[in-house]
Amino acid sequence: MAAGAAGSVRFGWDFDRGEFAVRTGPLPRAAGEILYQSGFWYRADELDGWCQRPSVGRDDQIRNAAGAIDQLVKARVPVANWHQPSQRNADLVEHYRWLQYGGPFPDADAAAAKARTLMSDALTADRLGPRERAVAEEVVSGALVVEAMYAFEDRHWWLTATPKDDEHSYVWLNYEPGRGELYVTDYIASFAATEARREFRVTMLRDTTRPAAARAEAARPSRRLRMTTAGSAPPLPPGPALGRVASR
Repeated sequence: MAAGAAGSVRFGWDFDRGEFAVRTGPLPRAAGEILYQSGFWYRADELDGWCQRPSVGRDDQIRNAAGAIDQLVKARVPVANWHQPSQRNADLVEHYRWLQYGGPFPDADAAAAKARTLMSDALTADRLGPRERAVAEEVVSGALVVEAMYAFEDRHWWLTATPKDDEHSYVWLNYEPGRGELYVTDYIASFAATEARREFRVTMLRDTTRPAAARAEAARPSRRLRMTTAGSAPPLPPGPALGRVASR
């Protein structure tokens, strides 16, 4: 069968299974060989697809998936994002480069400005306790600079840069407006800054929502981790502009 036949391979991420690949329609033999060589050996019946060994770490799974996507595109086999089927081929290649990218966030200035506004409003309305006020004041003053944020319902997760002379380059802040709580959940050493930005992309800014057509057929939707996507892509390597969703 000639490469570029009617079928395609769709890649996605599942809370229980990790990276997975779903084959649809007729595909050239090379597609199966590429998936096998990239570690997609195990059948995931509930996803009607193939996944990697559970012992393979998250970052290695992403690298394996990215390598498979690169090879499939070169072999002219159509690929797509299982969660966002309109994201295909070259866009999916860039998406997996974005997942591995540890550089600055392109919308960091907007995130910082939004965080300052939220904290200023909270301080003005006297919605925070003494410890929370101290942290909020640091955000407003610019001592703590929020570079990336993710919100779901009444909870916010912020990746926040610390002053340059601090022993930690980042802290994770958790803000719950309804309860008036603002607290640090993790301290990140300076040498791990790149990993911290990459982890925030993978765990917070990645779109893992089931497509509408598949949602009704989900075998175990209750434990699925679903998140909003990044608003825009980093400059190098660029990431795809995905739709904003929040359906945890």
